Amino acid sequence: MVAVGLFGALLVGLRIVARSERVLGWMLAAAAVAGLLHPYVALLARKVPRGLAVLVVGVLAVGSAGTIAYALVDGVVREYNDIKVAAPARARELEERGRFHAALKDAQLARRVKTVVEQAPSRLRGGTPADAIRSATTRGLAFLATGVLALFFMLHGPRLAGAGAAQVHHKARREQLERVSVAAFRRGFGYARGTLAMAMLAGLLAWMLASWANVPGPAPLGLWVALWDVVPVIGAALGAMPIVALAAIASPDKGVLLAAVFLAYQLAEWLLLQRWIERRTVHIGPFATVVAGFAGLELYGVGGALMLLLVVTLAVAVVDELAPPEDDRAAFAEAVGSGPVAEGGQVSHIGAVKVDGRGAAEDLAHEV
Repeated sequence: MVAVGLFGALLVGLRIVARSERVLGWMLAAAAVAGLLHPYVALLARKVPRGLAVLVVGVLAVGSAGTIAYALVDGVVREYNDIKVAAPARARELEERGRFHAALKDAQLARRVKTVVEQAPSRLRGGTPADAIRSATTRGLAFLATGVLALFFMLHGPRLAGAGAAQVHHKARREQLERVSVAAFRRGFGYARGTLAMAMLAGLLAWMLASWANVPGPAPLGLWVALWDVVPVIGAALGAMPIVALAAIASPDKGVLLAAVFLAYQLAEWLLLQRWIERRTVHIGPFATVVAGFAGLELYGVGGALMLLLVVTLAVAVVDELAPPEDDRAAFAEAVGSGPVAEGGQVSHIGAVKVDGRGAAEDLAHEV
């Protein structure tokens, strides 16, 4: 009977989650925005009341985002129409007069480029056209609800987190939960803020270089580079390939120069910026980033991709916090794999094994 009851409760819970998908999405987006803005609110709250700090940061964030979005959307729509015409035309020129025109013609480059350009909006939008129409009709309500929830989380987030931790009555477990949660929050959102800053820098550089090279549609191409830049190690170089290809069609020298500049930027970003951020936050490899990004893009568009990337980042930070220290792992492996250790030697961490001078091991079985 208990198993049947649990199974029924699970089905009811899944049904509720499916029906509440939109509201849960608003809450996750609001929590993400609040987490990204939390350090600025906390810094300003040292000088003024927290409510005023939240208001100032919220107004500045909304104003900045609105200004950037208006300028970007206007430029993207106008320049995307240019790309929609120019990209297939350049591809046809390569098929007719390029150095490898025979191979490109056999590969049907012009047709493939036209297909990619025409499908780009739907791929970035995510979902079916019917889903896009429903999303457009509720977009204003979604922005309003997300904004209100984000303000609520920025105002009362610390108290909500404290109340949640207080539900764990075991003192040692509660302390461990608080330590892991706070550390994972700081590291995960720190990585997200650093990655967004790098993406903005890469997108700005791509827009400037595309404008200099007279490439059609520098704004959407710069946005494309910024989106790809969230992938560590290779993102900016991959995202810049359309800019390099379009510039090389008109001037091979410009194409070579742009390729060299983007490769140099990618190398500098990886050696300096990326490593500096990862040393202070958490390491996320390219594979996890690409998988999460494409999965989120397929489900909910660009917003879903960014949200799933944030979830993966927080999950990696939690796992890294729960993992035993490097020194403890090395000592434990030596103790259980190499026989006796020095008299009185021991390895002590969560779920570890204690080793005495004769090499005998016993489970500590203590709770933390």
